[in-house]
Amino acid sequence: MVGDKIKRGLVYFLVITAGITAALTLYFYQFFCHTDYFLPGVAIASVPVGGQDRNQAAAEIEAHLYDLYRTPVTFYYQDFNHLTTLGELAEKVDINQAVDEIWQQEQKRSIRSKLLNLDGSQQIAYAPPIKYNQVILEKLAEEWNELLGQPPENPRLEVDRTEGLVVVPGKDGKQVNIEATWERMPKNWSTLDELRIPIVIDKVYPTISEADLQVMGELSSYSTWYNSGEVDRTHNLTRAATAINGRVIKPGEIFSFNQTVGARSFETGYRDAMVIVSGRFEPGVGGGICQVSSTLYNAVLLADLEVVERHNHALAVAYVPVGLDATVAYGIQDFRFKNNTGHPIYIHTATGGGRLTVTLYGHLSNKKRVEVSSVIDKVIPFQEIRQENPALQPGEEKIEVKGFPGYVARSFKRVFDENGDLAQQVQLATDYYNPLHTLIYTGPKLSTPLDFADMPQDYQDDITTVDIENYDFGDESPGTEYQVPSDSGEGYE
Repeated sequence: MVGDKIKRGLVYFLVITAGITAALTLYFYQFFCHTDYFLPGVAIASVPVGGQDRNQAAAEIEAHLYDLYRTPVTFYYQDFNHLTTLGELAEKVDINQAVDEIWQQEQKRSIRSKLLNLDGSQQIAYAPPIKYNQVILEKLAEEWNELLGQPPENPRLEVDRTEGLVVVPGKDGKQVNIEATWERMPKNWSTLDELRIPIVIDKVYPTISEADLQVMGELSSYSTWYNSGEVDRTHNLTRAATAINGRVIKPGEIFSFNQTVGARSFETGYRDAMVIVSGRFEPGVGGGICQVSSTLYNAVLLADLEVVERHNHALAVAYVPVGLDATVAYGIQDFRFKNNTGHPIYIHTATGGGRLTVTLYGHLSNKKRVEVSSVIDKVIPFQEIRQENPALQPGEEKIEVKGFPGYVARSFKRVFDENGDLAQQVQLATDYYNPLHTLIYTGPKLSTPLDFADMPQDYQDDITTVDIENYDFGDESPGTEYQVPSDSGEGYE
């Protein structure tokens, strides 16, 4: 009897316990999984949002971020300071999206973590990442490098009249390390104080050493002539020659003329001079630069370096033989060659007295005897074009463009070995050059008196010949024989 009561009591206890457990489970399930509010202890960007729905949380976070955007940021290096704010460097936060993403993360948080923090004693912190504006960063890096950076200076070669080839020491440079500088910036949005960030400056070394130059000797040299009286063309030529002077090409590296010289414009210091445009010589920015690329091309051939890209002019030029020129047009046509030796190549240029010389230096083990030549397979005659110009007097002529022929030419390179025997002979290219036609301006044709015999037949038929002796003039006095229009024709003066 007593045993049955105990059993019934135990059953009732278990039923009640199970009910309470189920109720608690249902309560916590509803509380944790179906609530529209953030749980206690949750903070977004250091803003407590426990007990708030997403809209309420977004409003508070927006106000907090507004203050964070105004956080002062000072970048400094020695005496240099750059003042800005975090909001000027970072992209604005999409608050609703950030809150929704954190809400989804909260739904995945474990029940155990939520149970243990029902009183909110432990902060569950979420911090949206700071996304910095890359355009702003690149602009700052460029600005700081102009103010704080210093490009390295490679050692260079100079020719001394008494000592010969002399090595001038180079200098180390310095450059802003924008990536290392930005590593010290905050990564997430949270409570922030004023930021002071040191600008990281790296030392930059020359690309070659003095030892590299000390073992160098002349591999090749080529000269062309120009008219120093053409001031603007000489200016452009000298500027381009200076741009490639002292350049070092490492083994396996490809040298680009356009990339080295840069864009040709008034802003970059170039002037108007004669250039070839659509098969004619016309004024254009940078005229004269192609003489530098053509002179360099011949020096490269004589050093037996590998030509990667080369184009001939549309018209033959006078400063190099036909078939041995190299035209360039920024962004369109380039002259490029590869250092196919195992040692650095050094470019040296010299201008003055109407002479441009390009000399290539390298390890003397790479020096070869090379001969370059070209042959003309066809001469294309030019034509004489006459064009009336009303600005000239009748019968006057003026030669505006003096013509010269076009050509089809082939170029060759011959390389000899140490014993002087021919080791290699290659055809470099077959080039076509347009003729330049002679253009003569002529004045208007001379006007001549109207002759009856030159009139069209229709007009002659309408003319009536009057016999003066038998014509009744009325009140008019008779004169010599003359012609008048008939009644059916129109009058002519």
